Amino acid sequence: MTSRNSINRLPFKLTFLLQSLVLLFFASCSRIDHKQSALDPKGLVAQNQYDIFMLSVWITIFLFCAVGGCLLYVLWKYRAKSKDEAMEIPEQMHGSSKIETTLILASAVILVILAVPTLQGVVLMNRVPDPNDQATLEKLKLDKSQIEDAITVNVTGKRFFWVFEYPQYGIVTANELVFPASKAVRVNLRTEDVIHSFWLPKLAGKMDLMPGQENFLWFIADEDKIRSRVDPDGNPYTEDVKSAMPSVFDGEMRQTIFAKQAFTDEFEAVGGLFYGQCAEYCGNSHAYMSFRALAQTDEDFDKWVLKFRNAQNPNLQPTSYVPENEYAEGDVVTFSDSKLGENVSREFRAVKSAAKGQNPDTKPDVWEKAHSDDYEKGKMLFSTLQCVQCHAINRTGLGAKGPNLTLFGLRTSLAAGWMRNDEESLDKWLRNSNDIKFGNLMWNGEGIDDRHPLRQLEDDDEKVSQLVTYLLGLK
Repeated sequence: MTSRNSINRLPFKLTFLLQSLVLLFFASCSRIDHKQSALDPKGLVAQNQYDIFMLSVWITIFLFCAVGGCLLYVLWKYRAKSKDEAMEIPEQMHGSSKIETTLILASAVILVILAVPTLQGVVLMNRVPDPNDQATLEKLKLDKSQIEDAITVNVTGKRFFWVFEYPQYGIVTANELVFPASKAVRVNLRTEDVIHSFWLPKLAGKMDLMPGQENFLWFIADEDKIRSRVDPDGNPYTEDVKSAMPSVFDGEMRQTIFAKQAFTDEFEAVGGLFYGQCAEYCGNSHAYMSFRALAQTDEDFDKWVLKFRNAQNPNLQPTSYVPENEYAEGDVVTFSDSKLGENVSREFRAVKSAAKGQNPDTKPDVWEKAHSDDYEKGKMLFSTLQCVQCHAINRTGLGAKGPNLTLFGLRTSLAAGWMRNDEESLDKWLRNSNDIKFGNLMWNGEGIDDRHPLRQLEDDDEKVSQLVTYLLGLK
């Protein structure tokens, strides 16, 4: 029933409308290209999710305008024009089959309009297209080779970091997912402890990780969108491939990110860099469980894989110097160095061919130190401080309780993406990680108390400096 008394609520309704418009305005002021924005898709799956979202937004806007227009019309039509008219009761209407049927049919049509692309999007997200289904590939604008040459990544969520395993290549890393921009990436998701949620908004959306259950998603980056830029004058242009996707294997990605922004500064887009996050909150440390996805050219990705495989290949690790062997330029061996301590070995690199018996002691012109003294001392500390109990480097170390640190010096972040991986941040993290990421298991894990060697680092500048040198030298 509509009454002229509704005019008494007019100020309230207008105020509510104005407040809604103001909130909508301020919400629109946030940056679309924020590091974790779903409104700036850079891949096929994310684009599909964006399209569905925008469809629902436009339908909502239409319904808002339609209902708002009807409300304003009623407020205008039944406004009080005089004191006598304000006391009149307008003609009443009770039920209308036509109106009710129309509203039901309209609602059903809207549901169908939303349901069809939503279901298609769910199917797309959970199933990699068949490389032999040419019709589907053409519809998705994909090449057969992009699917046939897809890579697989097994992702494991742990408290509180991410493990990325590449079964095709036999390598394992943590917290930074490196992938080729031109190929599909199959992601198998599992957790070893609590519920996690893998969220990579610009490429793949979100998928939960449930204990005892394996979930799946996939994505493929859009290289054209990664390379697209806008100059200060607002003119679009395409950046060259090398600049748009700096290489990881030789440290260019790390240098580019560090040169463009400080970790705490306002986000500035860096080509090939995508931010991910665990979207499931179950504690303070869990809130700081981020990761990074780094898009590469096929060539740079292959170089990164080769470098990682060599680093994690036990047959390619330096072996002890053998006097009966000859060595070629570039060969690396381990040999005792009394400066480091009694019966302590370090790595030496041949600067030219070494004949039999030309060991690093007798032929300093043939051999050079592969690393600085601080690096070698940091390496020893890494073992004596029991770091190897939780962290594996290359093929050394005992377990996987903590992140694998192979080629750690090439990474852009540490502490599961929460800090910039540089000397200053790593120094702070080693001294007291609990101050940075409360409740983390490196500082509060099983068997770690105030007597643990790790807790003694806080005021030991020399040891911390040596550990920093060693870890950042892993590249």
